[in-house]
Amino acid sequence: MIHQLSYIHPDAKLGNDVTVEPFAFIGEGVTIGDGSWIGPHATILSGSFLGKNCKVFPGAVIGAIPQ
Repeated sequence: MIHQLSYIHPDAKLGNDVTVEPFAFIGEGVTIGDGSWIGPHATILSGSFLGKNCKVFPGAVIGAIPQ
C-alpha cells in the first residue's frame, strides 16, 4: 500500500507488497525489496538500496551522512 501523502520519485523501484506510510519520501534511483515497510516521515535518499522485508522506522533517514 502506498499512502497518497507520501512522495515516491518516478525512477524509484519498489518490490511487491511494499508499504509506504504518509509523509515518507523516496528519492531518485532508490530500490526497495519485496515486503518492506517504510514508516511515516521516513526519508530514503537517492541511490539507496533496501533488501527484502526491511523496516524503516518513523523519521529515519537512509542514505545520508550519519550525525
